Amino acid sequence: MILDKITNYKLYAGLGQDFKEAFELLLNNQAEKAPGRYDFKNGMFYLVQSYETKPEAEGFFEAHRKYIDLQFIASGKERHDYAHISTLKIRDNYDDEKDFISFDGKGAALTLDAGYFAIYFPEDGHKPNLRVEDKAEAVTKVVFKIPCK
Repeated sequence: MILDKITNYKLYAGLGQDFKEAFELLLNNQAEKAPGRYDFKNGMFYLVQSYETKPEAEGFFEAHRKYIDLQFIASGKERHDYAHISTLKIRDNYDDEKDFISFDGKGAALTLDAGYFAIYFPEDGHKPNLRVEDKAEAVTKVVFKIPCK
């Protein structure tokens, strides 16, 4: 798991060309603005999401096997909880078509303000979209799905 500000994106060049291109699209404010799914390059795609953050009780951990998540907060702020999947209990079995598995458990709380991103690898359980200090907030987020290689 990585958490940082978008202006530090060059520190992560070693992650590969896919990450570099995703970061450059975000940094140059070139990502589509309307909510939806957008195909990108090399099997990557991204989702533009707009929503209100939810109470912790409505959240659950998730993880993915085929894709790495690069989640960028374009506006607003939200809390993510993080835990290694080995410390979590499977809630629903893996759905290969959706590349999604859900978990229950506890994790560390992270706050992502506008301009910050988190990268979640397959072993990183993450519970996104949560309220900060139990206050609902409007958020726009761009989530890149980068294929694991």
